Amino acid sequence: MTEQQDAAAGTVFAGCRIISKLGQGGMGTVYKAKHEALDKLVCVKLLSPDLAREQRNIDFFLREARSAAKLDHPNIVHVYNFGQENGSYFIIMSYVEGKSLQDLVAERGPLPVKEATDILIHILDGLAHAHSKSVIHRDIKPSNILVGTDGSPRIVDFGLARSISEEKQLTMAGEMIGTAYFMSPEQGLAGQVDARADLYSAGATYFYILSGKYPFDGKSSIEVIHKHIGEPLPNIVLTRPDTPLWAARVIERLMCKKPEERYQTAGEVIAELTKYNSGTVSLDDVSAEKTFDIPEVTARMKAVPPPPPPSASLERADPLVSDRTTRAQAQPAAPRLQTISGVAAAPGKAALQLGALHNGVKAVMHLALTLAGTGLCILAGASGKTAGSLSSPLASNPQAVFVLGGAGAALFAWAVWQKPRKFTFVYAFFAVCAAAAAYAGGAYIPAPEGADTVTKGFLALSLGLKNMFSSANVIVYALFLYLAASKMVSKDSWTLKALAIAAYLAGLSLTYAYFRAGAEITPEKAWLAAGGALALIGLLAALTQKEFSLLLNPQFLFLAANITMFAMFTNPQVETITTEKARVEALRAEQANRLNAYNYRRAVEAAQAEVLYDEEGRQIERKPPPPPEEVKPAEKSRLRNQARREYYKALSLRISAALGESAGIIFIALFLTMMANVCFVEELLAAYRERELF
Repeated sequence: MTEQQDAAAGTVFAGCRIISKLGQGGMGTVYKAKHEALDKLVCVKLLSPDLAREQRNIDFFLREARSAAKLDHPNIVHVYNFGQENGSYFIIMSYVEGKSLQDLVAERGPLPVKEATDILIHILDGLAHAHSKSVIHRDIKPSNILVGTDGSPRIVDFGLARSISEEKQLTMAGEMIGTAYFMSPEQGLAGQVDARADLYSAGATYFYILSGKYPFDGKSSIEVIHKHIGEPLPNIVLTRPDTPLWAARVIERLMCKKPEERYQTAGEVIAELTKYNSGTVSLDDVSAEKTFDIPEVTARMKAVPPPPPPSASLERADPLVSDRTTRAQAQPAAPRLQTISGVAAAPGKAALQLGALHNGVKAVMHLALTLAGTGLCILAGASGKTAGSLSSPLASNPQAVFVLGGAGAALFAWAVWQKPRKFTFVYAFFAVCAAAAAYAGGAYIPAPEGADTVTKGFLALSLGLKNMFSSANVIVYALFLYLAASKMVSKDSWTLKALAIAAYLAGLSLTYAYFRAGAEITPEKAWLAAGGALALIGLLAALTQKEFSLLLNPQFLFLAANITMFAMFTNPQVETITTEKARVEALRAEQANRLNAYNYRRAVEAAQAEVLYDEEGRQIERKPPPPPEEVKPAEKSRLRNQARREYYKALSLRISAALGESAGIIFIALFLTMMANVCFVEELLAAYRERELF
């Protein structure tokens, strides 16, 4: 034993005689001891003195004891006592002679399917009992499962457990709780957690003890969490080919990204695992599970591939030859057939197919670059300390802004380099606006104080997806529909024109609904008629115009119609504010005139009461002071301008606050990024038709 163990051995603490030190974890030290009153071996867990200096750590420690003390199950360690003695916080729990599931896999490698399934069934049985008592563990993993010498597993470490009905929230809003390798997506996003998060972690544990590998691995916890949230689950059959399909299916359903798509209770999983692990499933059922047919794959396997074409033919059909004259000279005198994916085709058709594949790869590459650039701009905006301030990231963390923002700009530049035409105004507009909106979205995200940049970035994306259909984002959808319609309206296809017109009208309706909501006014008929007339003219222009026209331009006309809808509701609001300002101004002028009149009368009376004489003794006749000028209220036009500025400022603050709280700005950034990708694909298709790239 070490000197520390020698010092502790033999001492009596809380009625337990310490025998030896078993280990040390994040919260404290665990000792093997003998409970003198119960005359049995127990574990004594002591909170580290350094951690005991903060009340939050004490609450975590005692919450573990309270959570576990509610539970009485053979697959959960039993808590006998907990409290404080001699300034130290302790938990006394049952002693398990054995090893953790983590150590067992490290020592033996992947466990046999039957043994691993038996262990998982017992774990789920313990979780079912905990969930029935409204206790969620939130940190199920192999190192928190002790396997006794009798082979029975027991769940330990309820330090992160939470009661569903618990009123006191001991974790900060937005804090990620759990271990990255086994953490559910909702925990990684710091979202609402329920019993289904434990089922996800149990599925990840099942994956680990069957394969000896983590479901998702990475160089950092953030990378692992990101994979849990966004990447598809690896097929365990590829890692361990002898894994039964039913086990792979159970893992896949346990580890669904969305909680509603998983098993809803531990009992459901136990019933399915027991059915397969007990051997009650018939051979016909098993064979039905292991045999399946994909018609497309079967057809290709049965097809007899023709002999490969000669290399000269491939060279002549190379679609990447840039010199058209050289390519024309390279054409064979007699056309030869060549195969692409086992299908015979002429050389020209093969070139087009390979060119389409090349374009598809470039489109996917461009999408990945722009999305990654948008994400980096979100992180740059989220690097500030004060939410809702665009200057906070530059003031508090300029290095992160320049590094992340510079990396995002570099990715957008790389995306531009992929374009057939290196600069187009529309593409540049969407790309710049997407980067700016992403930065603003990250800066305005309502993250908890002290949250790090990556957590705020994840929160921005999660809020954006959660509030996708929020009423605060109605104006965003109106903008989206207008921009999308403006891209389609000039196309020759009547289908695209019809979609553009429908999008214009839908966007106009959303603009009307957004500004009409909550407004206790009746729209002015003149503005309504003007908006309807502009929309009608825009509709006719969309049907007839195929080229740019300054007068009959559907984009300008529908933009004017939207502005008219805006003015239809804002002008009455401005007039209401102006009327109130005029009333206050008139009252102020009246009070000022009354005060001036009173002061003037006092001055006249004082002048009349005071008699003055000159040097010769003659009375001096004093003239009364001139009357004060009348104070006039401010002109109504000036008051209207003030009211308009105040209203627009309040409206902009309301919209920006609503978009910030719902992460609508993030949604705008993603849409603008998609529009830039649409422009890129259009350029690729145009170049493809003109054979500029092939």
